[in-house]
Amino acid sequence: MVQSNRKLQLSNGYHFESDQLSRVLHFLAARPLEKRIYRKDIQGSTGLSNRQIGSVVSIGCALGLIKPGVQTLTATGALIAEHDIFLEQTGTLQWCHYEGAGNYRNLVWYEIFNRILPAELAHTESGWLANLRNTLSGQYTDRTIGKHLQEEVHFIIDAYLNRNFKKLEILQQHSDGRLYKRRHHHLEPLILCAIIYDYAADRGESLLQVREIAEAEGTPSILFGFDETTFRRATETLHENGWVRYESTHNLDQIRLKEDFSALAFLQRYYEGPVEKDK
Repeated sequence: MVQSNRKLQLSNGYHFESDQLSRVLHFLAARPLEKRIYRKDIQGSTGLSNRQIGSVVSIGCALGLIKPGVQTLTATGALIAEHDIFLEQTGTLQWCHYEGAGNYRNLVWYEIFNRILPAELAHTESGWLANLRNTLSGQYTDRTIGKHLQEEVHFIIDAYLNRNFKKLEILQQHSDGRLYKRRHHHLEPLILCAIIYDYAADRGESLLQVREIAEAEGTPSILFGFDETTFRRATETLHENGWVRYESTHNLDQIRLKEDFSALAFLQRYYEGPVEKDK
């Protein structure tokens, strides 16, 4: 059996409960100097069961809010815990969607938004399951790609149709149960800029090709349903604000990032604004 460093069991059978996540974030935020926080301590403070804590922490890690293994907040997690602990603002949800669906390690989340939905074939939940089981056959036990995979697919569908991520209106469902992605034509400019800087930092790059970002997995274009023209227009707004340089040379459009900017800096600006243009 092939071993994978990707995480299939993320929710452990639970739904996305923002109130439970907020309780955990609140507990962790009150201990900024701790290098490691144990789950039994989180359980004692929040009143959640051990299995619930495991699920909430796992989801928090998938969203880039909690550091895996040590259960402390990331810099982004601390920022969101301070300004939007219930994950209600559009910008927060856009960033969390990018983190959850754009991270290759989050197996089911990533596969759904980067491979299944971009194919633009409307399937029911059972169709998604069949697709993923075929893809993962031989890599996991029958129990894992049976019961556990079904739980994870349902977790994603429920999160985007019934819970916080519903606000983004990215995932839609026909009356016959078929699921499809709605093109999302607006991203908060500061959040888009944070995503671009984070995407580039993960790859150690400071110059990005617009066409690549319009087509590659894990990019805002794929995750939010932008076409190349829409993405280009959105990036031109970032250029006008002085946050990136948009360059066109030899029929090649590029985004050049600035050395003194970072994803975290733009997230801080989003929450702590107002924002002025940078020259």
